[in-house]
Parts: sequence; C-alpha cells; structure tokens
Amino acid sequence: MKTILTLTCVSLIFLTGCSTINTVEPAESKARLQMVNDKRITTDSAVADYAYVASVNQQIVGGLLKIQLKVVNKTVAYRTVNYKFVWVDKDGMQIQSPTSTWQTLALEGGEVKYISAVAPSPNASDFTVKFLADVREY
Repeated sequence: MKTILTLTCVSLIFLTGCSTINTVEPAESKARLQMVNDKRITTDSAVADYAYVASVNQQIVGGLLKIQLKVVNKTVAYRTVNYKFVWVDKDGMQIQSPTSTWQTLALEGGEVKYISAVAPSPNASDFTVKFLADVREY
C-alpha cells in the first residue's frame, strides 16, 4: 500500500511539472510601448469567444510601419486563430503584401503570443487586421 501511494505521488509530481510554463521577466519593464487604438481590428464572433487582442503597438522602423499585436487565448483549450494584415496608403488604397495572406496562429490554453508585420512600402500609412476562426468560411 505504501509503495502504491509513493508511486502515485511521484507520478503526480512528474505530470504537474510537464504541464506548467515558467516565465521570468523584470519587475519593472524598461520597454516603452506606443499603443494605438484597436478599432482597425475586425474579429468574427467565433474567435471573439476564445481569443482577443490585448494590445496593439506600432513604430516606424527604417521608414516602414511595424505593427505588433498581443493575442490572448482566454480559454483553457488549444485553439487556432487565422489572421491577415491589410495595408493601406494615405488615400485608403490597399497595398499588396506577403503579409496580406491568411496566417494561422496556434494558441495553447491561456497562452499569450505576439504577432507582428512590417508594411511592404513606406507609402503604407495605416493597417487593418482581420481575424477568422476558419478561413474556408470567408
């Protein structure tokens, strides 16, 4: 009986250790975020049930607009999110880009991931990000 109890405890320790993720970060971040309004993010209702964009950060790198999104899976289940960036110029005209194709982001339960894209041209002055649960429905 004592052997069975010991083996059960050891098994639980190993199983618990495999399912946790340790993250270390400074108590006071030195990063200075330049947040923008997220009204340019469109999400279908299915994605809104399990994931959301927690923040949008933008900066100019080498004359090009760079966008970074913090995406959070608010469930405990593994999920995928399909997204694409659409870039527009100052006149609202769409600019074609390799990042204007659908990409798939895999998220473990409760996971936070960052996705980013750089504008294809210095003429890109704005963006839209679209999220869909299944691009086959689009």
